[in-house]
Amino acid sequence: MTLDDTRTRRYEFAGASALTVLTWYALPDVVRSRRARMLVKAGLLVVTAVGAAMIPQVYPDVAHHAPAPYGKEAEPLRARRALAATAAALLGTIWFEKAVFARGERRRTNGVRCPHTRAAAAMALVTGAAAAIDWTGASKAES
Repeated sequence: MTLDDTRTRRYEFAGASALTVLTWYALPDVVRSRRARMLVKAGLLVVTAVGAAMIPQVYPDVAHHAPAPYGKEAEPLRARRALAATAAALLGTIWFEKAVFARGERRRTNGVRCPHTRAAAAMALVTGAAAAIDWTGASKAES
């Protein structure tokens, strides 16, 4: 069975995404120094940025589904909505990160070994599975 280039890239992307998520969230079990974790996470952010730049290669049909451009009068509203959505996503991400870390630390105080790794593995599996799906339906259309 041979895989086409798009599917192969999607599976590679899914694997890299899952590994990045696993590393990010399991890191407190391996690296206890907050400063060292920050350095490793900075490197993981670079990996994430590279991965985000690969999305058009992994999902080439996504460009065809872009929303129609708005007129010039709608641009300020669109920019404000994008800024509000970005701010909400950032705040939600920070809250989620703190909640996951705190839960792992509570489990650590209860004597659980590697308390962050179980949640990290679950999130990595979900991330990898979501990234492996052909959301465009291109493979169904070709069949």
